[in-house]
Amino acid sequence: MTKKRNLDPSLVQWIMNEAGLGPGIGQIKYVAPAASATSQYRTQLEEMGVSSGDIFTTLAAAEAPLTAYRNDIVLVAPGAYLETAELAWDKANTHILGLGGPNHCGDWSEPNVCIYTTGEAVATVINNTAPNSIMQNLTIENYGANAACLSALICDNYGQTYRNVGLHGVMTTQQNSEADAASLYIDGAGMYPIFEDCQIGQDVWGTRDAANSAHLRYNDTGRPNGSTFRRCKFLSRSITATCALVSIPAATGIGRSHYFDNCHFSNFYDGTTLLNQVFYTVTGTQQFTVQLHNCSSAGFAEWQTGDFSIVVSDMPITGLGGGQMRQPTEAVGS
Repeated sequence: MTKKRNLDPSLVQWIMNEAGLGPGIGQIKYVAPAASATSQYRTQLEEMGVSSGDIFTTLAAAEAPLTAYRNDIVLVAPGAYLETAELAWDKANTHILGLGGPNHCGDWSEPNVCIYTTGEAVATVINNTAPNSIMQNLTIENYGANAACLSALICDNYGQTYRNVGLHGVMTTQQNSEADAASLYIDGAGMYPIFEDCQIGQDVWGTRDAANSAHLRYNDTGRPNGSTFRRCKFLSRSITATCALVSIPAATGIGRSHYFDNCHFSNFYDGTTLLNQVFYTVTGTQQFTVQLHNCSSAGFAEWQTGDFSIVVSDMPITGLGGGQMRQPTEAVGS
């Protein structure tokens, strides 16, 4: 095991600054491709004092030796890493940092740091049940040719943080026609996660046609509270008007105060068929639950059509008191 004192000090300092954890970091493990003409990261890590026994070829292998409640970290070098089974990321206060920088818009064929699956039996790539975990600077993709391949990521515990993460699901024909398929699931225990500068969904692979399907799905009935999305881009490709981009299919799918700040929602379409709404919601008792601040959309007729007082916004119409959120019920062109 590599002791932190034996590592290049610049690496330790970068980890502390990038993760925001300060000096409280635990053990460090690494994922890197084999050294080749297009990847010298493994050699570089070893030159910086990292033991070869701490460098793995898959994220699953690097996760196994981590210890919960210690701020252990996996650093992932640029590359495309194929996982053959769903990864249960379940150890509290353990984290993933990609080493490729903040741009994670591409897929595994043009990877920065990409964790992906192609297996038809893999329901989700990473099921994150680790409280207070951080995932940063990576792409997660589910490319399974099966309707049962439902998501790239499940957020299902409290206090999780995602920065500069690309989450891409619904990429195959079989996924495109599955109403439950999405890029991101937030389940019942997914309390107050933070997503910053993330790309959720994609508008390149396939054309979705399942009614009320979405790339962000509040999937459970446990009323998770307080998700925050800052400067995130939500992408879709569909010419089926009844498709959405965010789905809340049960009245108890969300709790209170879900906040979207400076986010953009985009659907690539044929220039004729606007999608009916960004948010698919059903009636429920949770009023003014989804709150949009300085957000924009393209390719949709309305933010939401149900007018159940669930989705509210402060743009472009504000109340007489200034800044009071209102239901965005008007259609495009009204």
